Amino acid sequence: MNDNPDIIMLLIAPREIAGRLGRASAAKSAAKSAIGMAEMLAHEIKNPLAGISGAAQLIAMNLGAEDRELADLIVEETRRIVKLLEQVEQFGNLRPPDRRAVNIHDALDRARKSAMVGFAAKMTITEDYDPSLPATFADPDQLMQVFLNLIKNASEAAGPQGGNIRLRSFYDLSLRLRRTDGTGSSLPLQVEIIDDGPGIKPEIAKEIFEPFVSGRENGTGLGLALVSKIISDHGGWIAVDSVPGRTVFRVSLPVAPREAAQNDMEVK
Repeated sequence: MNDNPDIIMLLIAPREIAGRLGRASAAKSAAKSAIGMAEMLAHEIKNPLAGISGAAQLIAMNLGAEDRELADLIVEETRRIVKLLEQVEQFGNLRPPDRRAVNIHDALDRARKSAMVGFAAKMTITEDYDPSLPATFADPDQLMQVFLNLIKNASEAAGPQGGNIRLRSFYDLSLRLRRTDGTGSSLPLQVEIIDDGPGIKPEIAKEIFEPFVSGRENGTGLGLALVSKIISDHGGWIAVDSVPGRTVFRVSLPVAPREAAQNDMEVK
């Protein structure tokens, strides 16, 4: 590392990152249009689905055991579709972040505690934090949602037998995000969520953050897309490196402006 303050360090993006930047720029408009259409359809489809589910429940009351099983299947599947539609609506209705100075480890700790009493109960979660990290500039609830979704993704990949998740934070001055308009920003705050699950299928790895792309059966493909959208709204970056037995989701975030950090200290 160069200690000369007059020298600016630039990151030459690896081909995978550069390619994703290009694809993200090209696909942003199309993805926004697709989500808007899906959101509109979700609103229109939910009402008739409620009617179908209600009718199936009424019919089931006068059926024999074998036919009742089919009616129950209709109810179960309509409820699953409604849940998917609600996720689409949530993705489309994400509010702009209310950004302030946030301690990354506080957000990680909230996510870890919530996960451990729920879907990550069978997982072993270890912490490897750099306690000297400065605050980032983020919406605390949305940042917690990002970490919670990533821990959930790792837990679901491990399956019912459980596995190991490592939460790591560190400082890396070399990463700068260069935007298509020519502006750039430093993203030195790094958080990694590392699991020892089976990994992401190579054929979907490059599109894993795009809407409706999922590596799980019956997966909606919206969880990681939502994570990517939140991080993008915060001026950050998310990437993944995955091989069988080790998957690393890396979130890169900016440091909070000095005035934001000072105001946060005064409020406390």
